Amino acid sequence: MLKDYPRVSVIILNWNGSKDTIECLESLYSINYPNYNVVLVDNASTDNSILNIKDYCNGQLKVESKFFTYETENKPIKLLEFTEEDIKNITSEKYSELIKDSSNKVLNLIKNQDNYGFAKGNNIGIAYALNSLNPDYILLLNNDTVVDPEFLLEMVLTAESNEKYGFVGSKTYFYTQDEVLQAAGGGDVDFKHGIVNELASNTQDNGDYDIYIEMDYVGGACLLCKREVINTVGCLDSNFFMYWEDVNWCLTGLKHGYKSVYSFKSRIWHKYGASSASDFKIYYLNRNRIYVIKEHAKRNEYYYFLIYFFGYRLWYESLDYLVNQRDFKRFKCLIKGALDGLRGP
Repeated sequence: MLKDYPRVSVIILNWNGSKDTIECLESLYSINYPNYNVVLVDNASTDNSILNIKDYCNGQLKVESKFFTYETENKPIKLLEFTEEDIKNITSEKYSELIKDSSNKVLNLIKNQDNYGFAKGNNIGIAYALNSLNPDYILLLNNDTVVDPEFLLEMVLTAESNEKYGFVGSKTYFYTQDEVLQAAGGGDVDFKHGIVNELASNTQDNGDYDIYIEMDYVGGACLLCKREVINTVGCLDSNFFMYWEDVNWCLTGLKHGYKSVYSFKSRIWHKYGASSASDFKIYYLNRNRIYVIKEHAKRNEYYYFLIYFFGYRLWYESLDYLVNQRDFKRFKCLIKGALDGLRGP
């Protein structure tokens, strides 16, 4: 057990998803970890997200979930609202002044002026946390997740057990099938085929993965990162916008000796696939996979990938969109993603 509890800043990104976000927050404010703070970054939502989040913090919007019972004792939650410009001037001393009269939970809400995607949106939250909240760890947590009360303690215990554990992932179940694994923390990269293999994907949890496992990457749905890693390799690459940025971050860290590991006693539930339009997904998945393979694969693996992807996979998917689906728009997204991937960020 820990003698001192390292401080963790939890970064949650919201875009037009306040219902999911509020359920995530309610589970997070009930965890059994004494030293953490929450930063909610809103990526310029166009719905009623901000109003709903304010109502939740005031105790006016109750949350129903099969995973927990709504608490009234920790309401109201003190809400600190910031613009992108505001956070540039919030030092740790200034932050201490803002919360000195509060004995309740605090929510730091950053309202972005545009939808910057997953990478840059999270980076804004990370930069604020490092500048104002003085964390030892940063935790990226998807807004469409629900967490177990012990999840953060177990992740920190795993990270503290080895100085080279730079990234830690959680056992992740499907929200709608709460004993079926979406992934055991993350997975490995098949550089020759440009795909990721999630460990234990779509597997009934029968205890086979109740061990600590080192892997190529930790999934961005729940990713704990040591501050020293960010000091060494930087934040997420904002060029990625969405998809593969977590893989790229972990592989970059690995080049500096920081390993990715699965913490099997930490548990969350994920509403898998709750975001992103399919056209965006086709473009960014294909563009960013090429970014990552070009950056991190060995030379022979990269050449193999080029032959496989442009000699087979691209043609196969193109024919599917043009002949079977008759969807020229998705075909264009596929081709543009591939060409932009070759050009590089």
